[in-house]
Amino acid sequence: AVVSSGAGTALTTLAEVLAANGFDVTLLYTKGATVETATVEFWTQYYQSHGLKFVPLPHTPVTYDVPPDIAITHRVYVWLSQQQDFDVIHFNDNRGRAYFTLTAQRQGIACQHSQIIIHSHAPHLWYKMNSLQMLDTLHDLILDHLERRSAELASKIVAPSKYILDWMAENGWKIENKDRFAIHPIILPGWVHRQSRIVLEDVVILEIVFFSRLELKKGLVHFCDALDQLSLDPKAMEGIKITFLGRIPESHEERLMMRGGVRAKIDEYIKQRSKKWKFSWQILKDMDAQARMDYIKGGARLAVMPSVMENAPYSVLECLVAGVPFIATKVGGVPEMIHPDDHERVLIDTLTAKTLSKRLKEVLRDGLRPARPLMPNNADKTWVVWHHMIMFYSKKFNSASTLQHYERPLVSVCICTYNNPSLLKQAIESIEKQEYTNVEIVVIDDGSKTAEALAYEQELILQFAAKGWQYRRQENRGPGAARNHAASLAKGEWLMFMDDDNYAKFHEITTFVNVAYHTGADVLTCSNDYFYGNDPPSPDRMPTGRWVPLGAATTVGMFQNMYGDTNAMIKKEVYISVGGFPEDFGYALEDWELFSKTVLGGFKLETIPDPLYWYRLRDTSHSRVTAKHGNPARTIRPYLKKIPQSLHHLVLFAQGMKDSHDIAHVELEFEQDALREMRKMLKALASSLSTLCKEGKLPIHSKNLLINPQFSVPGKMSNTPVQGWRPYGSGYVHDAEGGRIGYGSLDSYSLKMTNSDWRDSRGATQMITLDQETPSAVVVSGWSKAEKVSGSLDSGYSIYIDIAFKDGTKLWGYTIGFDVGTHGWQFKAGVIDPEVAIQSLQLYTMFRWHSGTVWFDDLAVNMLTEGLCDYTQLTLEGLGQTGPV
Repeated sequence: AVVSSGAGTALTTLAEVLAANGFDVTLLYTKGATVETATVEFWTQYYQSHGLKFVPLPHTPVTYDVPPDIAITHRVYVWLSQQQDFDVIHFNDNRGRAYFTLTAQRQGIACQHSQIIIHSHAPHLWYKMNSLQMLDTLHDLILDHLERRSAELASKIVAPSKYILDWMAENGWKIENKDRFAIHPIILPGWVHRQSRIVLEDVVILEIVFFSRLELKKGLVHFCDALDQLSLDPKAMEGIKITFLGRIPESHEERLMMRGGVRAKIDEYIKQRSKKWKFSWQILKDMDAQARMDYIKGGARLAVMPSVMENAPYSVLECLVAGVPFIATKVGGVPEMIHPDDHERVLIDTLTAKTLSKRLKEVLRDGLRPARPLMPNNADKTWVVWHHMIMFYSKKFNSASTLQHYERPLVSVCICTYNNPSLLKQAIESIEKQEYTNVEIVVIDDGSKTAEALAYEQELILQFAAKGWQYRRQENRGPGAARNHAASLAKGEWLMFMDDDNYAKFHEITTFVNVAYHTGADVLTCSNDYFYGNDPPSPDRMPTGRWVPLGAATTVGMFQNMYGDTNAMIKKEVYISVGGFPEDFGYALEDWELFSKTVLGGFKLETIPDPLYWYRLRDTSHSRVTAKHGNPARTIRPYLKKIPQSLHHLVLFAQGMKDSHDIAHVELEFEQDALREMRKMLKALASSLSTLCKEGKLPIHSKNLLINPQFSVPGKMSNTPVQGWRPYGSGYVHDAEGGRIGYGSLDSYSLKMTNSDWRDSRGATQMITLDQETPSAVVVSGWSKAEKVSGSLDSGYSIYIDIAFKDGTKLWGYTIGFDVGTHGWQFKAGVIDPEVAIQSLQLYTMFRWHSGTVWFDDLAVNMLTEGLCDYTQLTLEGLGQTGPV
């Protein structure tokens, strides 16, 4: 509830109801110290006043070498594993936050006496597919795996609609056991219940309100198309107002396509669409949920929710409870929320501009009686009773999983080594310190040549012979062949492979064996902690990083190894059946190919979320010095064997596209680093020039060619508030309080412009006569700050210059644009470097095509050769900002 998502509101409201009925409830907030409104302290006190313990996910000093969603999911598991078992743990499905906790529970590691409930509101794949978005990153596949697997492992799956459960089943989610899932109504916050009313007569409509987030999937484009249709019938729309009421998304992915292939921000998109409309319309600033409901109830208003996809939207439920007339599309779980007798009146079967505009015309003509809810009134009681039942069951729930219940099989630890005696010695010592003792070690030397390696070999031969362990030497054939050689000599039922530069934590083999017998796994991998250095890591050492693999994620595994690392355990019979490691010489990632073969071969792979060993980072590791392009080409081979030959080229194409995406991402990061370096160089150059100016080696001041550039002198005429600056459009306000104080600016005056509507146009203008004899560069600069400026960066919010040349030609619209949104004083400058002598400049402080408020101050027009010192100092001040100059 710190963020205003429907799923978050559903869970926090449930938490408040449970706390009010005597349950001890903790809210774990997975965004940590990041909140969208107020502060963490505020929310901690707020929930405490409602009987809840609010816990922001604690910060960790460990750096995770995985995408943020995997890192957060793992940190949630770490926190829960450190607590006393909760009776019931609730998770939202989206982004799979329950994944590692459920994995550990299944493996007998953590949360053994907890019932873990998944609330299915918006699976990632459902969201993207129904939003008409492409699966265009590997992260889409990662999130899909986290969510699917969580649903498979959960004690219960709870959904607000039958629709979403059906969707999951149709899309291959393994939720066949009907005893594991339940349909429970959403609990509404108390303020919604207080809005409850029953309206039995038709309501005459005077305002149509798009009552949802302003997004493609919410039907925004269809709604605008319908408004185009309505605009063709002025009589039907006479006296009718249109309002867009909902959050405007900020992400680039949510931009909408305009003519010419340009992707526009939502508010800009609506503005462009409105050019065809002949009626009054507005976009209201986003409000909280209560304010939105107060607005929609406050007059003869019709809520329109023409979503392309929905599960069980809060907006529909709120309108049902509050007696607000609405029209919605018959999609997803929406029909399950509405009384069947009202479906025909308020639901649109097929969403098109024609069907929506036709129904809106009918409602405007005849009015509309609000629909009745189908959902029960006692949802709170239903949830409370259900929790009592769940907790009763959890008391009986027992899944003991300690090592003494299982056999103690012989584990053969297989290590291959090459010219690395000192680190090999540490690896062997880490095995000798294991709490699990029924082990043997098999070392294969892959053709070491150094004197140190040969000397240590003789020492090991004697040491191993005394313990019945084995040491062999072979010609240099690569790690795959060496590991296969070790496996052929191993006597154990289980093989554990280990690189010679890694270091096992004392409980690694114990945990592997424990989980193997608890789950029936054939292959086991785990997380690892990174470290640098040649000394053995101490148990309390802070890792340099942590890598957390996903496990048997076959879709992800086609493109990236998220199965695990070579340091893994596998049944010897399974290892033999899949042919062991590939032995291609000169390539790496043979562990990835082995895991792919086992998983695609139907064997069971379990990945333990705990880091069980230390992974030593070295520049000379095998994967860093082998062929970069050949490695991925080999890892795809197990997949190609599983699909028809006719589809091989599609798989290879997908892999190639993924590699191209990765390369492009690296190149983009490189370019961003180069820009940052260029910024540093510019700042250093400006600093050097500033020093020369201070030493008097350059002209210190130049003439600012503008009249009254700091706006400190008021105008003498009523239509010119500031001397020298004529109004443009609807003009400007001479603000005596809002000016900038800084280098070269000692007063508080500025020009202020406020547009309540994007179609407003305001500004100030001044003519500067240069009358150049020869072409000479001119620097134009200035400062501006903004508050809630809509749209995207363009010439509508800028220093705007029309240039007249001595030969009679003109250049219209040279612009120096400022950032939109809200920001403090921002310095921008531009250099006009003409090929023809300039006669004059017409300069504007321009504010049009945007709503919001802006201020301009300290403008300057200087000849570049004369104004170098002033411009240098302003550049330095501007470079102090976070954004680019």
